[in-house]
Amino acid sequence: MRKISRLGVLAALALPLLLIFMGCGGDSAESKDTLTHVLAADTTTREAYGKAIIPSFQKHWKEKTGQQVEFRESYQGSGAQSRAVIGGFEADIVALSLAADVEKIAEAGLIKQAWAEKPHNGMVSTSIVVMAVRPGNPKNVREWSDLTRSGLNILTPDPRTSGGAMWNICAMYGAAMRGFAGVEKNRPEAAGQLLSSVFKNVSVMDKGARESITNFEKGIGDIALTYENEVLVGQKVGQKYEYVIPRSTILIENPAAIVDT
Repeated sequence: MRKISRLGVLAALALPLLLIFMGCGGDSAESKDTLTHVLAADTTTREAYGKAIIPSFQKHWKEKTGQQVEFRESYQGSGAQSRAVIGGFEADIVALSLAADVEKIAEAGLIKQAWAEKPHNGMVSTSIVVMAVRPGNPKNVREWSDLTRSGLNILTPDPRTSGGAMWNICAMYGAAMRGFAGVEKNRPEAAGQLLSSVFKNVSVMDKGARESITNFEKGIGDIALTYENEVLVGQKVGQKYEYVIPRSTILIENPAAIVDT
């Protein structure tokens, strides 16, 4: 399983997003000297966009055209962000957790171009679902089935608002269907029971994946289900938690698109 470093995540995001931003400059122009873009993104991308990609793009665009570029940034759970754009939030660019959330915006008539074209199918970053644990893994969790043990305190975001939560659910369900979660494979009812048992141990369901890992960093919970890159970002700035990759997890692919209506 390839582990993705924070730098690798930023590098993977940077070039496609620079090209997207260049492509949507015309309609957002406020003056000859200044462009303003509104970015609607899911919570896990805040570090990448706000601290790395946007400053890099602003410098590049200024050198190339002489124009200043301002960004108005909004971060919330992927599902909530998609509903906000459909409901009238005037974003120029969406960068969400799930392709389905971008597709809903397209179905509402707000994205006209074929946003999921090859070679990258509209995806700008990848990660995997992991289990963040306290130093030394004191609860000794290794597989999804371990999360069903009584007495555990698990954090995962709310699937009604968070794309990250949906990825967590898909990772566990898929592992169960493949026989890697302590239940017989290819039995949907057993996979559903696994999810039910895990969620009995969930103590906090935040609106987004970033809020969830932030609560874990504050000392809440024994285990947090999250993106691998969220853990790597935390470790980079001094957080002491560790993480476990179960034998079966899921590849996360995150899309971006221009909102052109």
